[in-house]
Amino acid sequence: MKQRFIQTVLCLFLGVGGFQVDTCYSQESSQVSASPQTPGFYKDLFMSGGVRLSSRKTLPAAESLGLSYEYYAGKDEAKQKELFSGSPADTNGVLLYPDGQPRFRMLYVNGGSATLHGKSLELDGRQALRQFYNAGGSYCGSCAGSFLSGRNVGKTSTRRLGYLHIFPFNTLNTGLKKERVGHFIPDNSPLLRYRTFGDDHYVDDIYHNNGNWLSLETGKRLEGTEILARYDTPDKKPHEGAAIWAYKTGQASGRIVNIGSHPEGITSGERLSLTEACFMYALDGTGQPPIKGTLVNGEVRSMNQATTDKDPAFTKIGDRQTHHFRFDVATGRQPVQIELSGQEGFNFHLFVQPSPPSRETIAAIRDTSTGWNKTLKTRLAPGTWYVSVHCATSVTASKDESGAFYKYTGPLKVLNGVSYQLKASQFKTGSRRGFLKRE
Repeated sequence: MKQRFIQTVLCLFLGVGGFQVDTCYSQESSQVSASPQTPGFYKDLFMSGGVRLSSRKTLPAAESLGLSYEYYAGKDEAKQKELFSGSPADTNGVLLYPDGQPRFRMLYVNGGSATLHGKSLELDGRQALRQFYNAGGSYCGSCAGSFLSGRNVGKTSTRRLGYLHIFPFNTLNTGLKKERVGHFIPDNSPLLRYRTFGDDHYVDDIYHNNGNWLSLETGKRLEGTEILARYDTPDKKPHEGAAIWAYKTGQASGRIVNIGSHPEGITSGERLSLTEACFMYALDGTGQPPIKGTLVNGEVRSMNQATTDKDPAFTKIGDRQTHHFRFDVATGRQPVQIELSGQEGFNFHLFVQPSPPSRETIAAIRDTSTGWNKTLKTRLAPGTWYVSVHCATSVTASKDESGAFYKYTGPLKVLNGVSYQLKASQFKTGSRRGFLKRE
């Protein structure tokens, strides 16, 4: 009720002077195709259980959190390459949108053999995973998945072939095989924002099999690294070292959450809560969406480039993706018209808001009706405004007969992107009908 009241007030504010406001909707009256958990993304999570990794097909924490997810759980290098590196039907691969932005909010990588799995991805597959993180997708890995994100192991000075190097430091091997370990949750751990872990902030009986850790002695590896949990392994070398840690390079990147042990298969209790908290912290660290550019008054901007053109500022839009643009309004409350002409047969939504967009933004001025042509007419105060275009059309995903991966049906063209044109026009005060006088 409070949000609807605020939106109504904003609509009235923007529509002063008798100027028509066609598209001020309450949240209840809008129909947005993307799920509430995935604003600007296709789905929440992709789970990697491919070559030389545990081929898990269910992820309890994703289930309990209500996250939408897909996975690869197979040993076929050709299929893995198709998913991550791309194919003619999906040039950019399953993880990325046509412009290189993350299609899922988070990638989760299972345990197994980090080096051999990384090599099986080949260079283009590893580059796709790096692009995913650097463009804003978050990364979480357990054991091998944690190793994979790093630079190397131990004191080796070179970068390990097969690793992703998105966590830019070496980690250490615990040497503990098939053991049960405890985790201390420090009082300042971000995980406590999501789960409490009792009065002792301790999680017991976590399976561990040759995972990794970080020493908490001062050193470059701790620059920008957050310690989320510490090992309880008395008389063994990782004792009180980092068992779970996080890293984020800046606003544009995602957040890495590395887990040295294996709580991910547990379906109840504090070990499940630990995995849930790790996932939620990673998901809350997705990068801020980029601004594609500034709309020039009265000029058409064509978003029609393909992935292979390598021009992301003008690349087509993907399924459930949102593109963002700036538009500067001159002094005085001015009539403005925003026109969107999308590729025929695909549904587009159009939004205008006064603040920089975030993944959670719900704009007060919007048109979320079915169709590909949209026009918003309103008066805007002077300053910078933000225009967003959302592709509400998506594919339908279903498990392959093998159960190892998901196959897509429906409007498959959206995987390589659909085109649209966008124009923002500002008019002189007094030219209401038809907006005849452009500034």
